[in-house]
Amino acid sequence: MGGFIEGSLAEAKLIGDEVFPKTLLPAAASKVDLAKSVVAEREFLVATLRRHRALLFRGFKVTSMEDFERVVEAFDWEPYQMILGTTTRSKLSERIYTANEASTDLFINFHHELPLRPKVPSKIFFYCIQPSPEGGETSIVASDVIVEKMEERMPDFMAKVKEVGLIHGNKTATDAEVGTQSIFNRSWKASLGSDDEVEAEKRAKETLSCSAVNFFSDGSAELVFGPLNPVVEREGKRAWIIPIHGYTDDKDMASNKFGDGNAFPSEVFGIYEQLLEENCVDIKWQKGDVLLLDNYVVQHARRPGKPPRRLLTSICN
Repeated sequence: MGGFIEGSLAEAKLIGDEVFPKTLLPAAASKVDLAKSVVAEREFLVATLRRHRALLFRGFKVTSMEDFERVVEAFDWEPYQMILGTTTRSKLSERIYTANEASTDLFINFHHELPLRPKVPSKIFFYCIQPSPEGGETSIVASDVIVEKMEERMPDFMAKVKEVGLIHGNKTATDAEVGTQSIFNRSWKASLGSDDEVEAEKRAKETLSCSAVNFFSDGSAELVFGPLNPVVEREGKRAWIIPIHGYTDDKDMASNKFGDGNAFPSEVFGIYEQLLEENCVDIKWQKGDVLLLDNYVVQHARRPGKPPRRLLTSICN
């Protein structure tokens, strides 16, 4: 740990004996090149990420996209091959993208990154170029903790989900929302690369693992997944992979029901939201921060903020 010393984050939580997230600072003024420190101590950092689920690097000299890309490359993970989705993010280099470009005043709900793709990315980086002057925190929560708490608070619901699975639907933009700063602002035609419903549904099933696509007169479509088990275990930790509230504050943008077609008990949604808020950590960004998440076991969200706010991201296998 020669290049790093342990920092503290007032908002951090303890999961067992492990702090979440783990904050790492440069050990000395000569150690502020984060990429070089990662190369020197990659094995230590990978093991630390496995234990703590999330690492926040603060106080290092990461002042540009190029600096950030060097940090990502220093970990030596394969870049995740992005497939166009229903949200807007711009590709800036082979490995670097903008974070979701939706209006900063919108809340983006807790979710794993691309959790329903045939191949789910294992790691996600965020880099803060410009923090919001007010709000705009990235909130993170340990998904394995959420599973445990759901089993404690909703044992009958979790038992039925295990037995029959659930069916999840997520809507694309309407014609009126295309090109706006809404969270979902790309049409199914653009996302699936076809304006033919039959061909689009075929592509959705092949590339997104959808079970069906429902098309609506307002130009939107619902991507339907399941029945599936929303609890997935990877690398010894379980995670709840379905955003049952959806990704936005608009409850009509997502739908959920049991795999047998029956509706969820109404209290499930309130308990789930309460568990997220009780167990999450809001990262109050500082310029130059780099946040590394184990996407298999950490959900992230974006709190509403004020412009300007600029974050970059990189997704890895």
